Amino acid sequence: MHAHSSNNDWQTAGMARRAKGWLASSVMLGGMAAVLFVLHLTLLAGLIDALTFHGASFATEQHTLFLLIAALSGSLVLQGLADRAGLEAGLRIAAQVRQDALRHLFRAGPVGATTLPAGRILTTLTEGVDALEPYFAQYIPRAAMMVVLPVLILGVVFHLDGWSFVILACTGPLIPVFMALVGYSAQSIMDRQWMQLVVLGSSFLDSLRGLPTLRLLGQTQASIARMAAATEAHRASTLSVMKVAFLTSAVLEFFSSLSIALVAVVFGARLLSGTADFRSAFLVLLLAPEYFMPLRAFSASYHARQNATAAASRLADVFALPEMDITNRADQQNTGTTRRIEQIVCSGLSAGYDGTPPALQDLSCTFSRGTLTVITGESGAGKTTFLRLVLGFLQPTSGKIRAYDATGSSVASWQNHIAWVPQRPVMALGSIADTLRLAKPDATEAELRAAAQQADALDFILALPEGFETSVGERGGCLSGGQIKRLALARALLRNPDILCLDEPTSDLDPESALRVAQAIRRCAADRIVLVATHHAAMMALADQRLHLNQRQGDSLFTDQRACA
Repeated sequence: MHAHSSNNDWQTAGMARRAKGWLASSVMLGGMAAVLFVLHLTLLAGLIDALTFHGASFATEQHTLFLLIAALSGSLVLQGLADRAGLEAGLRIAAQVRQDALRHLFRAGPVGATTLPAGRILTTLTEGVDALEPYFAQYIPRAAMMVVLPVLILGVVFHLDGWSFVILACTGPLIPVFMALVGYSAQSIMDRQWMQLVVLGSSFLDSLRGLPTLRLLGQTQASIARMAAATEAHRASTLSVMKVAFLTSAVLEFFSSLSIALVAVVFGARLLSGTADFRSAFLVLLLAPEYFMPLRAFSASYHARQNATAAASRLADVFALPEMDITNRADQQNTGTTRRIEQIVCSGLSAGYDGTPPALQDLSCTFSRGTLTVITGESGAGKTTFLRLVLGFLQPTSGKIRAYDATGSSVASWQNHIAWVPQRPVMALGSIADTLRLAKPDATEAELRAAAQQADALDFILALPEGFETSVGERGGCLSGGQIKRLALARALLRNPDILCLDEPTSDLDPESALRVAQAIRRCAADRIVLVATHHAAMMALADQRLHLNQRQGDSLFTDQRACA
């Protein structure tokens, strides 16, 4: 989603425009199927009348029989195509909305995405988007047929019998009115069910994330009890929705049965008195149940609208997340430029988060190629905020960050040349080669070896039984903490970045492993700009520069340590 997109684009009406061709085809094919179906019933009534009361034989009515079969077959084929078109529309819209939501989350970045709970985002992208499919595949085509077929039948009945027309015309509109009254209460129930689903999803996600801690503290049973309570609340809400659905069906069946019974009684009396002909009576009695059939189908899919409406409001919240400023930034892959970044200059930087005091204020500093800079400071001093500014995850409230090449010219897309190693690197389930290739899918084995060598990881990889094809296990469970950190560094180096940012790369490591990681980072700084946020003494001892941030606004210390490195 772009910043100028309207919020209405993420309501159901706006989403429908994404597959309006398929939806229009579904409605049009359904209308043609309805016409052929009414024609089939008309031919059937005429055939029965001719065979029963006019002495006709099948031989003389072969033409009518052929037309009847053709009309019925055509109606079934067209209705099947209409259903297929509606399903295609639902699938396309759901897929596009999910893709757009994921793209928007990437544009919002990790800072923007934190304004919504992770469980809520996850539930919206899974259950919420899935709820859109039946709405567009079933509800919209059936809502259109609820108008087309009843109007067509009313036209035919008006031509055949005035009393039947009055009965159907009076009872038909009552059904949508009562369904709407039921729907008002159903919407609040659906909203409650959705919130219960969000709570359930969030609880499950939190339990998975904290499972080791829960086991260590002996709280697994308490967590299971909370999950059971959330599941029971969602079950109760779902049953409430089902009760409303049954109530809607009961209202529909009552009025449709009453209407058909009135038509049958009136026609029966008139047939006995000889004031009505059999063909008209038989055709009207065939058409009367079909008059209410689209209403039945619409009622069956009515809950899809309520689900989609609740999901659309949650999707609107996701798309309302503020985006990072990506002006002049192309895809985060190689942009084709060969200009090397030689220097980064920060001037008058200030930044903060909504509703909180500035985390950084009036910070100015310079970083040059071949320099290892450590960023230190107490918790809350702004180290993470500064790295987010450099990475482009957060925009400064004032000041600028500029990058320059060897000629002193400004580089517009310099953030495409950054690699990032977080404090807790993610190890995807698969081989070591698969994990490294997350940074560069087409990397050759020679490139993998070179990156691993720079990160001091090649020796331990080759010592493993299957080398680069060795499985890292779930979340890197088959590797030590130091090995995971060096693999993450190798993965970042695989893109050969000009700028390397690391957040606490030696945390949670034993002294020997921490020293190896620190020395590998020191070697990486020989021909690139390296920024490291750390508290580790070994890392600080190897630094060329030190940027110390204080919690007092505007108070920072920038020192050159080359002489003591």
